[in-house]
Amino acid sequence: MANLYMGQKTHQSFLCVHQVVEVKVGLHCDECIKKIFKAIKKIEDIESYNVDKQLNKVIVTGNVTMEEVIKVLQKIGKNATPWENAQLQPNC
Repeated sequence: MANLYMGQKTHQSFLCVHQVVEVKVGLHCDECIKKIFKAIKKIEDIESYNVDKQLNKVIVTGNVTMEEVIKVLQKIGKNATPWENAQLQPNC
């Protein structure tokens, strides 16, 4: 079983406002990952998202803030916190 799960949304964007957001989330099973993917896909203006089950880490790239990602994950019952030493990085 793979420990890294990835997804991608396609859209057109003409402004370079993409960020890389990293959060720590408890990942216990594949069902958790499915719920996280479903929730993250609903965020507007995301470019890609990755879940690393081994590190309990979710990475979202796009026109998104740390607060948005954490809020979406909390809505599905996940305790999400900013990744240690994470920096919002422009992805241009």
